Amino acid sequence: MESSPTIHKWSDIAGLAAVAIDTGKKVGTVDDFLFDPQSGIIHAFQVKTGLFGHHLLPTSTVNGLGEHAVTFLNEDALLKESDKGLATFPFGKEIQNYRVLSQGGTLVGTIRNILIEISSPGNIQIAALELTGNLRERLTGHYPTLAADKIVQYGHDVVVISDTVARSLEEQQ
Repeated sequence: MESSPTIHKWSDIAGLAAVAIDTGKKVGTVDDFLFDPQSGIIHAFQVKTGLFGHHLLPTSTVNGLGEHAVTFLNEDALLKESDKGLATFPFGKEIQNYRVLSQGGTLVGTIRNILIEISSPGNIQIAALELTGNLRERLTGHYPTLAADKIVQYGHDVVVISDTVARSLEEQQ
């Protein structure tokens, strides 16, 4: 999958400043995200607001995601981490380093990075998973990717894909 202006690696988003536009104040840094495993939609960014503090920034309130910051209109958009509507979703960090397994039980690889699609500021979702590669792929920096719509199930420590998709990925490597 080629990188485009609307596709960003999670490793490039994590650590960005979270800035409220109305005051121009950096309220924290983007630390993680909450997503719906069924749809891949990212509902909120977790923003580290202090030494031990975190708040949630609903992606519906994100104004823009740039090279240096995630912007939103004002600090009122930040929610407590215990927000009932969002607390049920898993964090993105939970799937980093998961193994990718076919339904037939074949290990295909390990998740190296998560590719995020931002088609519009309020519409943010997981587009694909970048997998660890062999030596050639590590040297060239081109890693195999698994489109999010090919995922059958997010498990507790594995992501499950169909046997057909697994064979297709193996042929690419």
